[in-house]
Amino acid sequence: MEPVSRRRGAALEDAILEAAREELAELGYAKSTMNGVANRAGTGKAVLYRRWNSLPELLLDTLRSKFTDVPIPDTGDLRDDVMNLLRRAQANLGDTRRDMVCGLITDTVRDPLLARRLQELIAESALSEAMSTVLHRAAERGQIRPGPWSRRVITLPISLLRDDFVVFGISPTDEDLTAVTDEIFLPLLGYTSRTDHGK
Repeated sequence: MEPVSRRRGAALEDAILEAAREELAELGYAKSTMNGVANRAGTGKAVLYRRWNSLPELLLDTLRSKFTDVPIPDTGDLRDDVMNLLRRAQANLGDTRRDMVCGLITDTVRDPLLARRLQELIAESALSEAMSTVLHRAAERGQIRPGPWSRRVITLPISLLRDDFVVFGISPTDEDLTAVTDEIFLPLLGYTSRTDHGK
């Protein structure tokens, strides 16, 4: 490992986030500590606290990479685009520790700042922005009614899958993705398939 004294900026932050992931994977959310993360990263707790106010905030940032760099599908059909994005969400949930998500949600009850950051992470994630983009494209093609759509509508299918994961510990299956898309989301938007639209 590169000596701590030589790591600065993004390199140091990446090392700390990786150490936090290792701490979480080995000990779980309830037993992870700032001291443990600092030791794994080869730095001091003071360095961590200059960047994060608490362990939950630090662990929240380990999730951020799952919500960034989302390719925006453009298949020409809204259903295919939505299914593509939900498969990305499915993969993200499969790689996420449920105890961490539940722990973060519990901690938001007594930490308004953490609650706001978690809400912003979900609402402003690249996955949500990608969903907004595919909806606008579908409206331009005449496949759905024109917007505007509320943030709740845009994030609805992702939220349904996430809530099942958090509340019931259920990882979404392909059947779940299809049901959420075909039985809930597309009817809500007034979707017309490419085949129907061409009739």
